[in-house]
Amino acid sequence: MQAMTALRQGLTTGDEQAGFRRGVVGWILMVVSGLSALNSTYVFLGTLKTGVIGWLMMNTCAPSIALFVAGFLLGSPVVMVAASVLMMRYGTGGLFVFDWRGYNLYAQAGHVLMTLAVIYVLVESVKHGRWRALTLGAALGVAILVPLTILQTAWFNAHPGMLEMLFSGTYPMQ
Repeated sequence: MQAMTALRQGLTTGDEQAGFRRGVVGWILMVVSGLSALNSTYVFLGTLKTGVIGWLMMNTCAPSIALFVAGFLLGSPVVMVAASVLMMRYGTGGLFVFDWRGYNLYAQAGHVLMTLAVIYVLVESVKHGRWRALTLGAALGVAILVPLTILQTAWFNAHPGMLEMLFSGTYPMQ
């Protein structure tokens, strides 16, 4: 019960978060990343017609960015740190596993933006001594990431060839 109370308090603005400001860099990252997520969502749901489950499994970047945007708009460093855990895995990690040509150039631009957002959140958190937010946010991010990774692995195992198509950028565009 104490853990839930601490999590609820961590999601709100406490004394440690009192100085949270939405600076110009944050606004730019939030807007441009949000537009990138909307674009990729359109590609997967509208053009590729993957369905919501296929979109979530192949484009986890967009929900990760949505969590970052929500945390930024709510002024919650905890939520932004949780999103950073996901963006580090899917965005920064994507820089190393996705091809750098074709349709994947759009994805890689989004991955660069996600990496910049992670750096922004980390710098702002450390600069303002938000150690509690870093700890709670990291725990929340891992609590989301672990089961999501297990689900993704099972989904990709059930859909052979999808991972290769995704990483190579050879989408069957219509």
